[in-house]
Order: sequence, then structure tokens, then C-alpha cells
Amino acid sequence: MIKKLILSLTLVFGLSAYAQQGTASPYSFYNGGDIHFKGTHDIKTMGSLAVFQDSIHTNLLNPASTAQLQGANLALGLSTSMTKFTSAQNNVDVNRTTFDYLSLAFPAGKFGFSLGVMPRSFVGYDILNEAQENEFTVRKNYLGEGGINRAFVGIAYRITDRLNIGVETQYNFGQSENSVIKFITDDGHGLSLDRGTRELINNRYSGLSINTGINYVHPLKDKIQLNIGVTYSPEMKIDNEQDIALSTIELANDLSYRDIDVFEQPTRKNKFVLPSKYSIGAGIGDPNKWFAGIEYTGTQSSQINAYNTYSNASYNDGYKIAAGGFYTPDHRSLTSYMKRMTYRFGARYENTGFVLNQQEIKDYSVSAGIGLPIGEMRQGISLSNLNIGVEYGQRGTSSHGLIKENYFNISVGLSFNDFSWFVKRKLD
Repeated sequence: MIKKLILSLTLVFGLSAYAQQGTASPYSFYNGGDIHFKGTHDIKTMGSLAVFQDSIHTNLLNPASTAQLQGANLALGLSTSMTKFTSAQNNVDVNRTTFDYLSLAFPAGKFGFSLGVMPRSFVGYDILNEAQENEFTVRKNYLGEGGINRAFVGIAYRITDRLNIGVETQYNFGQSENSVIKFITDDGHGLSLDRGTRELINNRYSGLSINTGINYVHPLKDKIQLNIGVTYSPEMKIDNEQDIALSTIELANDLSYRDIDVFEQPTRKNKFVLPSKYSIGAGIGDPNKWFAGIEYTGTQSSQINAYNTYSNASYNDGYKIAAGGFYTPDHRSLTSYMKRMTYRFGARYENTGFVLNQQEIKDYSVSAGIGLPIGEMRQGISLSNLNIGVEYGQRGTSSHGLIKENYFNISVGLSFNDFSWFVKRKLD
């Protein structure tokens, strides 16, 4: 079944990755947009831990985990986000649905291989601001859409039954369009002008990045084991080409506008920084019954300052603390489907490192989910799962001229496993 799905799902995801607008956050105005979570939804509902690994799920956060797979795994996910944006003046509710990832991973002896595609960041905002400039009342409309995607290929190696290493190469690509439209709505005498200006910036991104990982499993007593996971992504700089157009525009009665004069500047070639990131985590449990873990992630986002051009924004080094786990009552139960379900939980606190109007932008959430066994069973274990999760969180603040975001996410992920790729077929 996996073989039949790969091509069609790749085409569907590839087209939607360019078309979807995965955020409405004004914070996506800065630094290439909102960073999209890289892992699968079963991991996300455990607080986004990269430390856990098993033999029937792909852990997209740590490339070393692929060496543990018993068969080919196809994973895909989508989510719906409902966000309330709160400022000192008003509230706005916005809903978004996005494709989150598509990956294929499979073992080959002591090696494991993976490939896939997913969004890296989203740009999507529509901000209207009216302020006094000298004797004029000026209205500005900030618009942005697009984002950066990434396609990846990874390889893992099982050094021993307890220790795996892995490396993943990512190709980052995409574009975003940002514009500022400016009109004078009051010239100081109660008159509005039907002429304005527009600055349009088209960003094109392309370049490579790397993620490395280590997994170590140490048996304790009975079936209990200790899991340790470490990942590291070095700082990389990808290409950012900018096409900038300045134009005079005419405002119509229905508030639409048209360009009158357009001046296009020569293409600018810049560098876009992907800051270095590392994580270290540990967890304990019976992999078929329960697990609990904690993880720390650090991001050297202060390096973005060398390329930052915004006077009201800066970057410190960011960090994230996550904790979570799961519980499966009886994965071999033949009489109770609910006992074979996996119940997940997690919490996350993140200081993003982004400072706006001298305020640190922080993000924290709690999450929960269930894993529903589907399809065939092998040795009493369901090979495929439907993973459903929810997450509630808050980012930012409504003070100091900023916006607070309260979000509620619903995610659905599928994890298909197929062992027929590695079984010789008998000829009749």
C-alpha cells in the first residue's frame, strides 16, 4: 500500500506546500516567518520530545532513530489551528489548516534511510495601522504571504544494539512576498488623497542545512530502559535574493488600488541565517507500555542580529524545555480496543529569543493525544496508527504595542508500516 501512495501524496503535498498560508501571525513579518514544528504529530503531543524512538514510528527530529525501524514507514500529517489575536485595541479570530509533513523511511541492514518534505516557516499577515505623522493622518497596510519549505534525505547507522547515529541533509527553498501600502487619509484639513505608495519585496530562498543525531538505549531492570537523545544542527547561511519594486498607486472608491508608476530596483543578493541548534534529552520507560522524558533545546539565534535590519527587533539566544510521555494499557489486548490505544501528554515552555519593542516573545503550551491502532497486526502489535492530538498555548503579550496569541491546534497524523518490501516473494 505504501508504494502506491508515495507518488500521489508527494505531488499533493508538493503543490499544497507552495499554496498554503500556514499562519496569520504578525510575528511572521520578521526573519523569514514563523518556524514550523519539524516532528510528527505523535511526538508533538508529547511536548515535542526528540529523545523517544521505537521500531514502527519515524522520529523526524532525530535522524539517528531511523536505524531502529523494522520496516518501511510512511508518515504524513495535517493540522488545523484556531488562534485568537489580542491587542490593546481589539481581538481577531483566525483559522488555518496546513499539511505538516510527508516522509518515507526504511531500514537496510544496520542502516536506515529517510526522505521527505515539510514546511520550515510560514509568512502570513495583514496588518492595518493608522497613525499621525506631523499634520497628516497616515494609513499603512502591511501584507505578507509565502514561506520556506525543506526537502530532506537522512541516513542512520546502528553501531550497536544500543547506539545509533544519524545525519540528515536538508534543502531549503521557497519564497515570500512582503508589501507596505501607504495612504494619507487626512491631510490636516479633513481631506484624503487618492494617491499612495507601495513597496513590494519578493524574497527567494535556497540553500542546504544539516541535522545530526545520536540515540542511546540502556536497559535497566525487567523491560525498563533509559533513552538518551542528542541532536545538533550547525549554523548555515542560505541564499536570499530580493526583488524590490516601488510604485505610486491610485486608490479607487471601493478601496482597491492600481499601480501608476513602478520603479524596480536591481536584485539584491543576501544571506539568510539558519542559527545553530542543539537538544539533549533523557527518558525512562517500557517502550511497549509507558514512557516519560524531558528535553532541553538551545538555539543560537543571537547570530541573526548581524543580518537584522529592524530597529525595534533584536535576537537573543533562545531555549526550550519540554516534558512528556505516553501510556499504553495493553498493546496485545484482543478483547479491548481502548487498551491497545496509546495515550500521550506533554508540556512545553519556550523563550524564542526574539525581542520586539524590548519585550521577549515567549511561547508555552500543553498537549495531549491518542494513538489509534489500524490495519494488520504482527506479533500482537498494530503496525500502523492514526494519531490525533490537541495543543493549547499562548505566545507573546498584548502590552507594549504587541499582540498576544492564544492558539488551539488539532492535528491528525498517519503512520503506515509495510514489511513486504523486505520479504522475498515466492514464485508459484
